[in-house]
Amino acid sequence: MMLGNLSTHFSKRELKCPCKKCIHKKVRVGSLLLFKLEMMILIIDKFASIHKPVIVLSGNRCEEENKRAGGFPGSPHVPKPDGEAADIKVKGISPIELGLVAEEVGGLRIGIAKWGIHVDVRLPSPSKFWYYNKGKIIYSAKINNESLIEFYKSVTGLKI
Repeated sequence: MMLGNLSTHFSKRELKCPCKKCIHKKVRVGSLLLFKLEMMILIIDKFASIHKPVIVLSGNRCEEENKRAGGFPGSPHVPKPDGEAADIKVKGISPIELGLVAEEVGGLRIGIAKWGIHVDVRLPSPSKFWYYNKGKIIYSAKINNESLIEFYKSVTGLKI
C-alpha cells in the first residue's frame, strides 16, 4: 500500500495539474473529494482479494490544461480554491462497476467512459450521471437521475 501526502492513498503528484506551467504550483484538493475517494477504496478492498489501487488519470487542471483536455469551462477539475474532481480507473474493475462503487459512497456526480470514470463533489446541476459516448455526452437529468445502473442500461441498451 502506497501512503499519500494528501490522504492515506493519494499524493500531490497524482492530483497535480500536468502542465509545465503548474509544476511548482501548490496542489489544492478538496478534503471532501479525498474522503469520498478513500471511501471508494474501502468498498473496493472489502470485496477484492487483494488491494486494488485507484489510478488517478486527471486531478487538478489549470484553465489552459482543462481546455487542452477537452474539459468544460468552470470544470470542477479547476481549483477554486480547491480541486473537486478526479478522473479515475481501477485495473480489473469495469467503469460501470467503479461507478456503482462511487454511487454507493454517495454525494458524487459520476461520468462513465471507456477509460474509467469522472467523479466530483459538486451538486447535480442538472445531472447526477453522464455517459461519454463516441465524443458525445449523454446526461441523466431527462432519463434517470436516481439510479446509475438504470441510466446506464437505458443509454447503452445493455442488460446487466
